[in-house]
Amino acid sequence: MSAPSPTPHPLLTDGSDLPTLGNRFLLSAIAFLRSKQLSGGATARVQRDGHKPTYLAVREVLANTVSWSRE
Repeated sequence: MSAPSPTPHPLLTDGSDLPTLGNRFLLSAIAFLRSKQLSGGATARVQRDGHKPTYLAVREVLANTVSWSRE
């Protein structure tokens, strides 16, 4: 018996009219820029729970609380 395949996060998939990250590289690039903001004193948009800025940035991007666009 095999384990069920994990459902990809909506921000990592394509095929809709909604903005999507499309790949993990774009996720990491956006999270990197957001983590620099958080390190510089920006207010976190998710619960901090003692986590470091890098982890918070990834959580914020996946929670769709960070605005971004492809240009």
